[in-house]
Amino acid sequence: NQRMDMLQNTQRRLNLRYTGEFGWGALEARLYQENVEHFMDFGPDKQLLYGGLPGMPMHTDGKTTGGRLGATIDLDGRDQARAGVEWQRYRLDDWWPAVPGSMGMGPNTFWNIHNGERERKAVYAEWEKQWQPQWTGLLGVRYEQVTTDAGPVHGYNQADFGAPLPAMDMMNQGRDAAAFNGAPRARTDHNWDLAALGHYRPGTGREVELGLARKVRSPNLYERYSWSSAGMMAVMNNYVGDGNGYLGDVPLKPETAYTASVALGWNGAERSWEFRVAPYYTQVRDYIDAVPAGRYSTNRYNVLQYANQSARLYGVDVSGHMPLAATGAGKFGLKGLLSYTNGRNRDTDSGLYNIMPLNGKLTLTHQLQGWDNSAELVMVRAKHQVSAVRNELATPGYALLHLRASYGWQRASIDVGVENVFDRRYFLPLGGAYLGQGNTMSINPALMPWGTAVPGAGRSVYAGFKLKF
Repeated sequence: NQRMDMLQNTQRRLNLRYTGEFGWGALEARLYQENVEHFMDFGPDKQLLYGGLPGMPMHTDGKTTGGRLGATIDLDGRDQARAGVEWQRYRLDDWWPAVPGSMGMGPNTFWNIHNGERERKAVYAEWEKQWQPQWTGLLGVRYEQVTTDAGPVHGYNQADFGAPLPAMDMMNQGRDAAAFNGAPRARTDHNWDLAALGHYRPGTGREVELGLARKVRSPNLYERYSWSSAGMMAVMNNYVGDGNGYLGDVPLKPETAYTASVALGWNGAERSWEFRVAPYYTQVRDYIDAVPAGRYSTNRYNVLQYANQSARLYGVDVSGHMPLAATGAGKFGLKGLLSYTNGRNRDTDSGLYNIMPLNGKLTLTHQLQGWDNSAELVMVRAKHQVSAVRNELATPGYALLHLRASYGWQRASIDVGVENVFDRRYFLPLGGAYLGQGNTMSINPALMPWGTAVPGAGRSVYAGFKLKF
């Protein structure tokens, strides 16, 4: 959470992988485990605001264990099948120790998520076939069972799980914990993913790709099991960066997205030049958005609750590259990328959160012997399509220039560059709300009220050296 500025992470990872080639195809197996111990608190610069409180410590321990076994089978010269199984087990504890001397954050530990569990078991199969020299097709199916659960919780003002409501139930901690503990929390989702892809090359230098897909995503543990409606607690469960507080909803359904896409491509000999246009359209059933969870106001941060709604997205990606000239001064080329996405909540007719506005990149490239240089122009249109319920911030458009140069030898290379050459001031369309100053534990701090977007980086100069051995 951006309101916290002291962070400490400890990670331990184990990854085992096996690959084998056989007469019938290939086999791949993988086992992994990752433990993450996370701690955060506010720093000494915030002490002035809280009369010398020692802080607001928050601990999170997560453990992920999983495995995958997959096979690629060569059926004949034009057919190939892939199949496999996957398993992943995730455990999460999120607790906030009591703060000595604080009435609101004591005298006991606040359990945000206790014994959180999320387990995925999946099986998949895929068939790829070249029907004719011009036609290639792919069909895939995946079934995944996702089970989630969480243990009982309690607030700062309760001594144990299932303790009676305290006489002074500050911030409704006891009420919210009792409601959460008394409701069934175990959920099992049965998710089916389907994909169909066709690739057609009608002639030299042309290709068409058609795709249909059904993709399903089950809610994560915070979307289902964050339980406190108090602003101070809810805002600590914000992982999307918009400044609001968030409350989970145990009965959330998985998101189901249906996508149709087309890609049209043209290219020259040996792809010396290429142009590609790829439009798409997506309908999302049970899209996980947010609704007000109590008193609500515009132009400020609020406590919201995750909720299933309906959404649609459409857009297009355009890309290409071409040579410009080959002279004694080197080879010059041009490459570009243009991307547009429109996302709407069909229930509220509001924009979807965190959608990038129209943006593009235009890069002039230069190569001469060991030199590989570029001048890149980044252009982003003003962001006006925002999520109304989240009071998402609009941002102005901007253009940036980056200069980069690289010289390489057989085993070494040097990279130098200047980002944002003209030191342009701009705001990140996907950066969310700036929360780096002001009251750490307030959802609407007086020193940093609603309305400030996260600024982008100013001019920066870098240099790097790489050595291969």
